[in-house]
Amino acid sequence: MTLFAVQPIPCCHQLFDFRMSRLFLLTMVIIALPFLFAPAVQAQIAGSVSGTIRELGTKEPLAGANIQIEGTLLGTSSDVDGRFALYRIPPGHYILKISYIGYKTLRHPLVVQASAHSSVQVELEPSFIELNQIVVTSSRLPEDLSAAAASVAVLGQETIRRRNNLSIDAALVNLAGVSLVGENINIRGGSGYNRLGGHRQLVLLDGVPIMTSDLGQVNWNIVPITEVDHIEVLKGAASSIYGSGAISGVVNILTKLPERRASVSFRQTAGLYADPAVPEWKWTDKQLHYQRTDLGYSQSFGPVGLRLALSHHSSTGDRQNGEFNRWFLTGKTRWTLPDYSSLTAFASFSSDDRELFLQWREQNQALQVPPTDVGNRYRLNGYLTYLIYDKLFSPSLSLRLRLSYNQQLVGVPFNITEAFTPALGLGGEAQFNWRPHPQHSLSFGMDYRHDRVESEFYGSRRADGISPYVQNVWHLTDRLHLNTGLRLDTYTLVGDSVEFQFSPKIGLSIQPLDGTILHTSFGRGFRAATVVERFISAGSKDFRALPNPDLMPERSTLLDIGMRQSIGQSIYCELTGFYSYYKHLIEPTLASDLTAQFKNYPAATILGIETLLRWRVWKDRLIIEASATWMDPREKESGQTLLYRPEWIGFFSPRFSWNGFFAETDFRYMSRIERVAVYPLDERVPMRVWDVRLGYNWKKYRFQVLIQNALNYHYTVSERVLGEIKSYALAVSGEI
Repeated sequence: MTLFAVQPIPCCHQLFDFRMSRLFLLTMVIIALPFLFAPAVQAQIAGSVSGTIRELGTKEPLAGANIQIEGTLLGTSSDVDGRFALYRIPPGHYILKISYIGYKTLRHPLVVQASAHSSVQVELEPSFIELNQIVVTSSRLPEDLSAAAASVAVLGQETIRRRNNLSIDAALVNLAGVSLVGENINIRGGSGYNRLGGHRQLVLLDGVPIMTSDLGQVNWNIVPITEVDHIEVLKGAASSIYGSGAISGVVNILTKLPERRASVSFRQTAGLYADPAVPEWKWTDKQLHYQRTDLGYSQSFGPVGLRLALSHHSSTGDRQNGEFNRWFLTGKTRWTLPDYSSLTAFASFSSDDRELFLQWREQNQALQVPPTDVGNRYRLNGYLTYLIYDKLFSPSLSLRLRLSYNQQLVGVPFNITEAFTPALGLGGEAQFNWRPHPQHSLSFGMDYRHDRVESEFYGSRRADGISPYVQNVWHLTDRLHLNTGLRLDTYTLVGDSVEFQFSPKIGLSIQPLDGTILHTSFGRGFRAATVVERFISAGSKDFRALPNPDLMPERSTLLDIGMRQSIGQSIYCELTGFYSYYKHLIEPTLASDLTAQFKNYPAATILGIETLLRWRVWKDRLIIEASATWMDPREKESGQTLLYRPEWIGFFSPRFSWNGFFAETDFRYMSRIERVAVYPLDERVPMRVWDVRLGYNWKKYRFQVLIQNALNYHYTVSERVLGEIKSYALAVSGEI
């Protein structure tokens, strides 16, 4: 389990090539094993099943319901009409499991006969109990949340639509244990705040990594949020499954599948910014405003399904240098081949033309920038595409192949963005899913990545990584599940160093009583320093970032123990304790001469408790959701609090609905940041933000009035940058 770096010496790369060739051959042998030992596909002619999934009572079709044949890898999801179909099912007796976020899971007996077709009609009963959900991020295979050994949170499309979130990161902060510090998403305090990248949670799009190759950051606008089906957040060590970057968790954004029939969706939002609560901060007499338009189209043409989405988001900003104009275009197609394998292609283009607000002019002019920064503007373009091939060889063996291309440029400080060349990331993966026995679900394969980055501020760099992995979920009984995994990450910075890390993980979930789940997981994490963290050299005479080519990779040990509890159909709660130990933690450090450099902290720990409650009363007219997270993030050597980590995070959201009308409010709290890297003497206060929404649902349309930061509360998280001030908005969305 030792992590070490091999500095360049004569024959280093020959030695690495030799080791990699052996590793590659070993991986190929492991990948071939299922074909040698898996049972042959039954010679009998298989049968098929189709059906419709509807809501009990209303009879409305449920799009996106998860349908699985228990004990096999056979599964699919329902389309916009609630319809589904499964083919190539060997004759026999099965249980068809149907699940959907917000509804009770249903198990339906199924008899499949040779060359015969079966039809089922299913109605699901609404339920907000969390244990009914199916997740894929925890073990790379669909599994009940009740069987997940790790802490997993799910954000559904209905919740995203109801809150009218305009970006994915804004939607994530409503989850327990997740906070937004500046532009950085934090899972249980893992990342802090760093404008030059280096996040400690991996972000995936449909299971495909989308972090940039230079900064290790993510463009949250790479896909319109209206195209998101749901988001899964895996908390804790995930390097054993996903490799470098997943040191404190994973955010997996899962997009919608193409519809069978033609459908057009839309969302229009328009808003006005209020005046700041401090009259001296008002900097213009113009009415500041924003708007966003989202359009989507989906249809299937025989075996080919298509989704297209176009979004435009523009704003004057609520402050000087806050103006932006953004366009997003995405396309997704899924082609079902004659042998029922599938080929999915996704492409995204984003364009962001924006001004840059680095810090305020002075505290009594908090919404203005220094005269030298006025009018600074830059354009950021991003391209992302992936290709996924899914092949089902038998009910117990499947293959997924993935290729991806990622070239994005995200904003960085010092107004030097135009001097950066968009980093290029190429990726590939072969993953096999194998059920050699009804009690074992095995996933294994190999990841490959190639990074190519170039800038006058850190030179031209090339890097390669190859990582075999294996994971097994052992269903000892219906109520006891053991999850084990191991991954070997290798990362070669050409001409510089070679790094290796073994990342094991073990997890256990137990259901001692109906409605009670106990779970625990223990694992090691790994993150290689980004190119920017090691080699950046940029800035001005007043503030400069210095390189540190001797940065060592981070590694971590994470443990969590928790309980999920449902009480009838009215109450659901979670309680989780977690402990994170980081070695060689990479953090930005500011010297007295205003030079900044990334350095390794010898050791750091984060100890915490996370709670969640969902409670519905009065015949589901009133639903209350609340969460609270306490953390003690400390540098081990000095005993100081880690930079930019709050001690408390809280969330409270009551929602009332009746006959199509609904009223909802969100309260988000984050305690005062105790320690910052720059301007430590500046005043800092806790974050206390109320958002209010009123709306009405009519047929397939939704009309909303929204007030963001309703009390116009002013606070800073990153130095000398205010949180967004109060705004009013109208929104309408629907489907044609």
